[in-house]
Parts: sequence; C-alpha cells; structure tokens
Amino acid sequence: MGKPVYLGRIKLKWCPECNVPLAGKKCSLCGSEGVDVKITPPGEVKVGFKGDIDILNSAVERQFGCRIDRNIILFNRVPHRDRMEEVIISGKVIGSLRFDPDSRKHKLVLRLEGAYYLNKCARKGWVVADEGAVKPILSGKNLMVPGVKEVSEGLEKGDDVIIRDPDGRPFAVGIAKMNSQEMKNSKRGIAVKIRYSGYGNFEVGKDPPVEDMVKANIEHLRIIEREAVEFIKRTWKEHNLPMGVSFSGGKDSMATLLLAIESGVEFKTFFLNTGIELPETVEHVKEVEKKYGISIDRISADDAFWKALPVFGPPGRDYRWCCKVCKLGPTTRYILEHYPSGLLTLVGQRRYESEERMKKGRVWKNEWVPNQLSASPIQNWSSLEVWLYLLWKNAPINIWYKRGLTRIGCYLCPSSDLADFEVIKMHSNILEKWEDYLRNFANEHNIPEEWADSAWRWKRPPKWAGKWQVERRAPEVRFTGEGWKTLHVESDEIERIKNMLYALPEGSWRDGENIEVVEDYIKPARSLVIRAVRCVGCGVCVGRCPTNALYIDEENKIRIREDLCIHCLDCLGTCPAENF
Repeated sequence: MGKPVYLGRIKLKWCPECNVPLAGKKCSLCGSEGVDVKITPPGEVKVGFKGDIDILNSAVERQFGCRIDRNIILFNRVPHRDRMEEVIISGKVIGSLRFDPDSRKHKLVLRLEGAYYLNKCARKGWVVADEGAVKPILSGKNLMVPGVKEVSEGLEKGDDVIIRDPDGRPFAVGIAKMNSQEMKNSKRGIAVKIRYSGYGNFEVGKDPPVEDMVKANIEHLRIIEREAVEFIKRTWKEHNLPMGVSFSGGKDSMATLLLAIESGVEFKTFFLNTGIELPETVEHVKEVEKKYGISIDRISADDAFWKALPVFGPPGRDYRWCCKVCKLGPTTRYILEHYPSGLLTLVGQRRYESEERMKKGRVWKNEWVPNQLSASPIQNWSSLEVWLYLLWKNAPINIWYKRGLTRIGCYLCPSSDLADFEVIKMHSNILEKWEDYLRNFANEHNIPEEWADSAWRWKRPPKWAGKWQVERRAPEVRFTGEGWKTLHVESDEIERIKNMLYALPEGSWRDGENIEVVEDYIKPARSLVIRAVRCVGCGVCVGRCPTNALYIDEENKIRIREDLCIHCLDCLGTCPAENF
C-alpha cells in the first residue's frame, strides 16, 4: 500500500442528526455541528452511484452472502497498487473495497464497524470462537484451531472473516489461514489471523435520501460557488485575455463550466477529442450543449495516437507521450488559430488530485502550450464538494461515473487502474483493439504475454507488475571531426533534416558533400535532427514560433518556412519526439 499523501485539509464531516455527509462545518438542514470522519488522505471522496454500489455488493455477496442497501454510501480512494476505496456508511469506515489484480475481483477488507454492521445478515464468512478464546483475541492474540467452536461453510484461505463469540456477538475481524474443512479437522495451527478486535456497536441509523445530503450542504456550496465565481471575474480582468473553458466530459470540468456560466463573463467552450475517448463521453458533450444552450467547439486529434504508436510504443505512467501528442499539440494549434494573442483557459484541476497539481497553484502556464494561460476556479475543492455541487445544480453526469469509474479520460490511459479497465469491459468491447495490440507488441519484442496484462502501463514497471522493459530509442545522431563537425545519422529524411537545420543561426552549418555543423551548435543541431526524423505532427512547437514559420506538412510532420524563420531557436522547447 502506498503512503498517505496530504494535499490539503480533509473536508469530510458527518451530521449526527440528519445522518448525512458534510463538506462544511455545519448542517444546513438542522444546524448541527459536523463530526469529523477519520479517512485516509488525500480524502478524494466519491458519492456512490449504482455502479459503485453494485461492485461493492458483488464482493459482499460473495464473501458474506448478503447485501448493503443504503441510499448514501461514500467511497474514499486511497493509495494502493491498484484501486482501493474506503467504504463510508453513516460516518464510519466499514472497510476497504480492494481490487485484486490476480483474481480480477473486488474484496471487502472489513473493519470492526463492518463486522458489527454485517453480522446480522451474514450467512457465511464467519467463525464462532469458544468462550476460552475470546479473552486472548481481545488481548491481541490470533484465533487458534482449538478455539474454533463453529465455522460457516465455504470459507477459503485468505478470506475475510467475522469472529463471533458464543452468544453470536461480533468482536473481531481477520483473515482465514485455513479453509472451513481444515478448521474443523485440524488439531493445531492458526485458524484466523486477527486484524482488529473489540466489542462495540455500530448503529447505521436512518437512511435519508440523497436529496437530504445535498440540502444539508447548501450553505457551504453557496459560499464556495461565490468565491470561485469572484476568482473567475478577477482573473479575467487581471489578464485581459479572451476566456475559454476546457470541457473534458468529466465531473471537474462540468463544475468549472457551471461556474463560468454563473460568472457572466463571455467565454467559449471547447472539447478535445483525443481519438481514444469513450463514445459515451462524446455523446455527453452533446447532452451538455443541449441542456445549457451552448455551442462547444470540437478539437479533434483524429488518429494521432495510433499514428504515433509505432514511433513511441505503448505509453506508460512514467512515459506519457500520449498526452502531449493527443491533447497538448491539438490544443496549441486550436489556440493559435482562434486566439493568436493568447487565451485564458478555465480548467477543472484540483489540488487533491496529485502533488504536482497542488504545486501548480491556481493560475499557471504550461511549458507545452505557451499561448495558453490556465486557471482553476475549483483548485481548492475536494471531490466531495464537486459531487455535491453537481447534484445541487442537477447537472448532467457522464454515465461512466454511474457505472463505477472514478475518472473519465482516454479509455486506454496507462494511469488507469486494472479495476477501471474491468469496469469498462463490463459495459463495452472497446478495449479489444488495444489488448490485441499489446499482445502482438509483446510477441514482436519477445516479451512474455503477461506483460500485456499489467506491466505495459510503465516503461520501467514496479517489481510487483513484472520485470520486463522495452527500450525505445531515438535515432542515433553522431558528429565527427573538429571545429566543423560532420553529421552522421541513419535516415533517408535528409531533405527534411536540412529544412529543420535552417533554424540554426546563419553560418553555423553548411551543406555540401556532407552536412557540417559548427562545434558550438552541436546540441541544438542534434535536437533538430531528432525532431525532423521522429516528428509525429503533434504541433506543440508550432505555437512557440514568433513568426509563424513552423507548420505541419501533408506528411503530418513539422517543416520550416525558410522565408519566415529568424533563427531564434524558440522552437527548441519541449518536444515529445525528443523528450520521450
């Protein structure tokens, strides 16, 4: 399990009277002070929809033979090797819902509150300890075989177990170290390794409707809405740029769009279709247009991902060339075409998403998109605040959230957990093409096919995912000689290389029997050669050129208009072809 990451104050309390979660200090329904809920940082809490609850109950039914039937269940995502979420009911964490990459199933890892709650309905997954074993277990000892009085059928080694005393009261939870038959027939050994023990009681209380949860947070939502709207107005006035909203189809960009509408500032909305979006997300954009009577510009990356794939190979969490090629390049070109003087773009970024996003602050410039100034009105909002805001505003919600996804993006994103892919495969066959590609890639590179199951999501996979690595190299570029150095590169793109070298200052290179470069300009020359040969036409560099000398040609590669180039070398900013 990963270490907890504190990215800001955890915004989750519970109203003891109304039995609903609170993002603020007080309940707007009854005026009660909220009680703190102890959850793992960073505190990215999601309101449970049908898909989330179905996934939870698939584990509960398999493990304990019953179901959880509540209107309000929250899920708090916590650091782990794959998806794991704390399950919150009535202000208590009853356990952690963990996805097992090996079995491809979810498992509910119980806490004592979960044992108290499920004990009355559990038809399996329990063990009764005899009277003599109760005290040792309460003092921290494991349940040994001689202390087993009764055991439910079907228990397997590794299963979570509710431990009952002879009167049927739950007082511990743990992991079975034997199956049911072994517990019955063995004479010695550990039957259950105890995780938590102690007598207590967990009354879940009334089951209020979701509407009460929203009403209980109204005052707090009005406060954060007012602050975010004022931020939008102030930022727009300070920078005196046209304003746009980047809409991804996800919850955060939906909240940002609503705040932009509330601000009254004139803006344009755009949606970037990376070419590997879920079809339902593309349809969701139309739904949003219809509901709010707005027109959303479509920026299309077309098949940029699939064209770049032979050059870069599969993307990874530590090798995310795809974002630059499929998102930032097309965005740069769009802004350059429609807003040549620059654009203030409102984006749905939040500090609780990652340490990198926390450090960015609320207004920032992206080195990959130099003609864009980004600002996030919801930078300090928690995930719970976003969900409550959308429910309050009765906003359209992407159907994939309701099916159980926690994030919306490219369907084959390497940052996705395996659990996310399983959710997608429950409702769509869209991943089949990608899985076929990964298997073929593994075969072509003599990698075991197990690599395609999980390890492909890293260029350098962690130990638990597999030791396989695939080296991806740029073309070798060598210069030999002294003073004037001769260029050597294995490429038939000589004319394209010469065109890119034109960016060098006059007199720093010459063309003859060989291309030669002055020693002082070897580094930028090598960079230009790599870009010429490996360019995938993303267009990131186009926005950097102050004279519009750069353009994407008919072969979908970068070229220089030599009559416009001023040899400033501003084009040598970050580039996927070189950086990745």
